Amino acid sequence: MTSPHPTSRTVHALDRHGFVRDWLISPAWRSGCDDLAHVLSATGSPWGDDGRWVLTNGPDAAPLKRRLYRLHPLLTDQPLPGLAEGAAFDWTRSAGDAPSSARWRREHTGEDGLLDWSEFCFTPEYRHALAGAVLEVDQGEYRDLEVGCTGPFVLFVDGRPVLTGTEFAYMEPRPRHVRVRLRSGVTTVHLATWQVAFREVRHVARLRVGGLPVRVVLPSPGADEYRARAAEQLLESLAVGPWACADGRTGISGPAGGRLLVSVDGRPAEPVVLPDRGTAPVALAGRAPETENTASMLATGENVLRITADDPRSPVFRTARVATLPPRRRAEPVGDRTAWRAELLDHAGRAVPGAARALARHALAPDAPLDPADLDGPLTMLADRADCADFEAVGLVHLWHRIPRPHWPPGRREAVREALTGFKYWIDQPGLDAMCYFTENHQFVWHTAELLAGELLPDEEFTNTGWPGHRHAAHAGPLAEEWMRRKLTGGFSEFDSNAYLAIDTLALVSLVEFASSDPLRRLAEALLDKVLLTLACNSWRGVHGAAHGRSYTPTLRSSRFEETAPVMWLLWGVGSLNGAVLPATALATAEHYRVPPVIPAIAADLPDEWDGRQVYRGHYRLHHDLLSRPYDSDLRVWRTPDAMLSSVQDYRAGLPGLQEHVWGATLGSEVQVFATHPAAATIGSSARPNAWAGQRVLPRARQHRDTVVVLHRLPEAAEATEATHLWFPADLCDEWREQGCWLAGRVGDGYAAVATAGGFRPDTTGDEARQAWTPFGDGRAFVATVGRRATDGSFADFTRSLAAPGFGRDRHGDPEVSWTARDGRRLHLSWSGAFTVDGALPDPDPAPPHLDSPACRQEFGARELRAALRDAELVLDLDTGRRVTPASGIPPTGQDGDSRGRAAPVGRDDDEDPAPPSAGGATDRRSGH
Repeated sequence: MTSPHPTSRTVHALDRHGFVRDWLISPAWRSGCDDLAHVLSATGSPWGDDGRWVLTNGPDAAPLKRRLYRLHPLLTDQPLPGLAEGAAFDWTRSAGDAPSSARWRREHTGEDGLLDWSEFCFTPEYRHALAGAVLEVDQGEYRDLEVGCTGPFVLFVDGRPVLTGTEFAYMEPRPRHVRVRLRSGVTTVHLATWQVAFREVRHVARLRVGGLPVRVVLPSPGADEYRARAAEQLLESLAVGPWACADGRTGISGPAGGRLLVSVDGRPAEPVVLPDRGTAPVALAGRAPETENTASMLATGENVLRITADDPRSPVFRTARVATLPPRRRAEPVGDRTAWRAELLDHAGRAVPGAARALARHALAPDAPLDPADLDGPLTMLADRADCADFEAVGLVHLWHRIPRPHWPPGRREAVREALTGFKYWIDQPGLDAMCYFTENHQFVWHTAELLAGELLPDEEFTNTGWPGHRHAAHAGPLAEEWMRRKLTGGFSEFDSNAYLAIDTLALVSLVEFASSDPLRRLAEALLDKVLLTLACNSWRGVHGAAHGRSYTPTLRSSRFEETAPVMWLLWGVGSLNGAVLPATALATAEHYRVPPVIPAIAADLPDEWDGRQVYRGHYRLHHDLLSRPYDSDLRVWRTPDAMLSSVQDYRAGLPGLQEHVWGATLGSEVQVFATHPAAATIGSSARPNAWAGQRVLPRARQHRDTVVVLHRLPEAAEATEATHLWFPADLCDEWREQGCWLAGRVGDGYAAVATAGGFRPDTTGDEARQAWTPFGDGRAFVATVGRRATDGSFADFTRSLAAPGFGRDRHGDPEVSWTARDGRRLHLSWSGAFTVDGALPDPDPAPPHLDSPACRQEFGARELRAALRDAELVLDLDTGRRVTPASGIPPTGQDGDSRGRAAPVGRDDDEDPAPPSAGGATDRRSGH
């Protein structure tokens, strides 16, 4: 339908929950949070109700945020800007502030109705934003309006403030209600929001209209509502994807003949015409994955597509996200360790400026001068006390040791000295900042940075504390030692995190290389051996496919984004070269640490059946973790030459989740299959949990060999979190099929299949089309199994052999499931009862082993860790934290801190000549000159 004259507006419906999905919004205006000293002390103890510890822990920051809001409340007595798409306007956050300026821009929310201004903020900052829409009814009626927000807000109706909120929530928006009368015709609503960010911030808001539906009108000069309605129907019919794009292209499919304009990452839009069959290609050119890397934080790799109808009178649009994959990926090793090291260094040497690039370039061209651009980012982060600056401090220590003084630009070495001596190294030291001290990986990086900086400059004053460097080293040394001993004997709370094992590796190799204490260096060497041993046992063809204690959506969709991928490339020739280059580059330039040969051998070994188990148990510490309870995880890994299945058993089942990856089947780097109970529509890391990383409520999972059974006890809630969903990228499989309640796929000779009551229906539109699947039934129970051609025959044979599981409810009304596996095993799991295989407990021993796999078995409390494969062996003395074999570990340290002898760098063959010592070595380390 067309109109001879534009109506200068677009008209939209509420969704089925009553959420307003279409808005005009401002950007998130931001300003530095420079008045923290008014509510917190920068010195003294950081603990207590009013202590500065809350700055780095989102869930406990609400009281502090309320105090700050009282200093800067939203200003309600000001003219409200008129609504018109593209129109300029001013808005003042609080009394006494200068006005903020912007132009209204259109926004269409996700299925949870949330306007999302969330962003990771490396330093504390105030944020505020404004949204507006027009509600239209033909007869004046009362409506219940519900505002959900994670921070303070004011809802204005026709210019009057009718509802305010002053409370803060961490992740889920808090609802507030008001009953208003909508007059006949149009009623304008404005929603003003306020936040203060300490690192992460979930800055979201939504509006729900109760009762009979209303129209949502967005004034838009030159627009025609009839054309826009037709365009919106076209846009809602589009499918984009797949998410993982290996060749720099994606596709759009939809009604044949549809004419679109597509912009990628803000570039000028290109015309696209939808074909009769298949997809219209869209080039993602302009992103260079080989050069757009980060030093220690991995970017998402995503491209944002803005899609509109090719119609100047229709401003409506949809966005889609797809990822340009790092192109260098290996499932089989090619070459040898010398080649892998050269490949890694070449890759890191072409990264964006930073410590990793400088280290790699120096290793490749030892006589080349240090590019000052490689120091700019790290120095800025330390000066700003930005979150993750601890990683950069460790990187600067590497540069100080590795790059000789003559190769430094004038004044830059002194700038590094000033940055390291002026930095804050732990929560109890002076300063108001939002750097994270509490997560497991950050704790150890802090201790490492403080120890090494203190030993680097032992007699210099560190201006933040007034301590000499040797006192900082003395402060950090016992903390680092305690952390390592706890992890060496009990394992990690963030078990097998594909985000953080690499960061742990960075800190450990740094201690091995630079710490002056021989016992501490040997302890770090032993723990690094153990970390890499578990990575080898719990990965498959360069995919770190284990269940994870902490993970992010991009790494679950493609292993090419895992921060452990470059480490695997360097050490055993598989994985991916992506942006997480600092840990791998530190390993590649190591002069003391050499990976024991048994570890790469285990990673490369793919027996017909690998049945592994890893049990981690320890205790949180209040002033390190903000928790004081025990933690434990029971990880299972089943892998064959063609597939992998992993899960964590009974992990906090029925409790709220965060970023845990509970179970997954792996057939390839982009074919990872798993289900979650989503907590939000977004996949962004500011929502924890979100749509795919983590679970709103954790399920119960139990695995026996090649099969995992999973139960969800869902809360009595609705909205977008009422159901589970499955990630199954069918179009990336070589073959896939639906059979009864089963969905099965094949990649090569590997098979994976998932079942739920009633089977699954795929998303057919949007950027998760044919990748996200929703259960037809209640989605409270899943069975997943993997197979292979060598044991299960053809893919058709495999799928025919899949018996229908018995899905039901126990006497309490909770879910239960039984399934007879292909080999006759009968698995049964109820929510409260024991997991049984053929009516018996599969793990009757109440004292499980710490590690158990074909290569290694270790009991809790054992004094040794022994791993062996064929003629290769590793033995670690857990009492002293010392590598017993192989004998070629780190050499002893002399009294002056210099090492007497050098081990071959990691990545080099044993018979190669060791690398020459770096200039700026022993004397540099001890004197600071």
